[in-house]
Amino acid sequence: MIADCILIVDDHPVYRDALTEKLSVDFAALDVQVMGVGCSQAALDALATSDRRWLIVLDIQMPGLSGLTGIKAFKMVPNVAAVVSISGLDEKLWEPKTVQAGASIFLSKNNTSQFIFKKLHHLMQGGDAPLETPQPAEVVEDHRLLRLTGRQREVLKLIAQGHPNKIIAHMLEISEQTVKIHINQIFKELRVFNRTQAALMAQKSNLM
Repeated sequence: MIADCILIVDDHPVYRDALTEKLSVDFAALDVQVMGVGCSQAALDALATSDRRWLIVLDIQMPGLSGLTGIKAFKMVPNVAAVVSISGLDEKLWEPKTVQAGASIFLSKNNTSQFIFKKLHHLMQGGDAPLETPQPAEVVEDHRLLRLTGRQREVLKLIAQGHPNKIIAHMLEISEQTVKIHINQIFKELRVFNRTQAALMAQKSNLM
């Protein structure tokens, strides 16, 4: 496991306590400790006095240190193995922003606690791509990939490896705007709605 403790940082006490309690039960068999605190400063204080490896589940909309700056701040803490962003904000809008800022995955508060457990467990085990609930878009149809141009397949491969648009643009020596155009066309041809679904299709089709 990449970490042996999970720290939920959320200023909403009802949601924080309920999720902490549920995940504590779910992770008990794996000997993973789950704690919850109400602000980033309390989290940083707890990390400073611990020699264990932590996975941070960070609410991105809190007073004080939070959001994209909060993700970057926690990523700099030596005993933080990974940061997971969690929010009730628009997932399609915020997932790419938080991942680009350094979060391993984005979790919507609209998900069930069991879904969140599965995603965190996968990440704790060192999974290189987040789990998704089964969706029709995940059913692999090879002819969809055949519609892509060679450059689009290169972009898709880099998406599946977890690279943000800026890095893809640098690696392929093209502009970020061109990368966005390729990604929009990839989504259209594969009939998917986000980078995660596209990456999963690439992996299942052995494009990797």
